[in-house]
Amino acid sequence: MDVSWICITTMDYAKMCLVDLKNAAKVHRPPIKYYYIKSRKELIDILSLAEMPQTMIKEKLRIQDLRAQAKARNIPNIWRMRRVELMELLYPDPKEDNQDDDDAKEHDTPKKGERKNVRV
Repeated sequence: MDVSWICITTMDYAKMCLVDLKNAAKVHRPPIKYYYIKSRKELIDILSLAEMPQTMIKEKLRIQDLRAQAKARNIPNIWRMRRVELMELLYPDPKEDNQDDDDAKEHDTPKKGERKNVRV
């Protein structure tokens, strides 16, 4: 059993120095992206989270993991796709799906007496 891991998980991150925080982030699962350039405060915030946000987990997914997910969904031509294309296919942006929301604002319902704005 690795005693250093036990010490890291039970310690208070606020009392740790930057080197110890980076070592804790290095062995953290799921992996923390760019842990080696993050500030002390950022590392403390991330390591203190009970569960990592899905956005952070998705950023750290390897292309092998994405291909395995695409293969499980029976998506064709996964070997030709780059990581960015696989991410867009497997995790579509919810903002892009709502294209009709902006169009509703363009149409204006005329009020009584405004006949010049009414077109047939």
